[in-house]
Amino acid sequence: MYRRGVSSRTRKLVIGGAAAALLGSALAVGTGMSQAAESGAGSGNINALVPALGFSPGDPNATADRVGPTGVNVPGRCPPTQAQVNAQVALKNANFPSGADLESRIQRFEKTLSAIQDLKCPASSTTLLGRLKSLTALRGNADRDNILRGLGLNETPADKAAAGSGDAAASGATGNAGAGSGNINALVPALGFSPGDPNATADRVGPTGVNVPGRCPPTQAQVNAQVALKNPNFPSGADLESRIQRFEKTLSAIQDLKCPASSTTLLGRLKSLTALRGNANRDNILRGLGLNETPADKAAGNAAP
Repeated sequence: MYRRGVSSRTRKLVIGGAAAALLGSALAVGTGMSQAAESGAGSGNINALVPALGFSPGDPNATADRVGPTGVNVPGRCPPTQAQVNAQVALKNANFPSGADLESRIQRFEKTLSAIQDLKCPASSTTLLGRLKSLTALRGNADRDNILRGLGLNETPADKAAAGSGDAAASGATGNAGAGSGNINALVPALGFSPGDPNATADRVGPTGVNVPGRCPPTQAQVNAQVALKNPNFPSGADLESRIQRFEKTLSAIQDLKCPASSTTLLGRLKSLTALRGNANRDNILRGLGLNETPADKAAGNAAP
């Protein structure tokens, strides 16, 4: 009787333990699946979730500065490669946000900027900060849901605006004559940012991340007309000094139209041209550029996702 009682009790304990183990396994599997569904930083998708840096990687052996995408000097080794940044983001963010909502987008940019700083490079060695500001500006926008529906997963209003100026950039890379009315449109550099609203009274976030008057920049047509008005002999050559003069005279026209240089990307692109003045390889570099293309344009194009 005693032995049979012990055996019965043991059987109950074994059965109960097995049931508990099965339940625990089920819970573990369920929890794991839930965490996997919520985690954005799995090795398979982190590359699709981290925003593109918007500028070509630096030279890890560089000791001198280079002109960054916003026109300020940055360490020549910066930014890191996209792969390095992706790895750092994954390392620090087990649950990297993957949603298409505004706050998920903002968090992805913020966490990517943090990773770049971990890798000892400034935000200004990328275009992330300006693009992030164009997202945070949507927090108070009543139409933000419609705006977001028109954007890709890591696209921002600043990206959209810059892409909108692409046609002007393409048309600006043709022609090789003076400033006659028939070809001025081909010689004036593209502004690199969508025109402002002439009726705007509030500021907007410009392409370099700083606030500019909401009416700025002018339209490309307005700038072209102002350039033609002031420059009967607008330079048309493909040499370095002609390129530099075209950018300088276009910036002057923008200021004539009461808008700051920071409402365009012209200043940063001009600086990447003037930096070639001391470059022994400048002739080869220029041969690889379109008529109004600059090293900064080339770098940004290579960094596109």
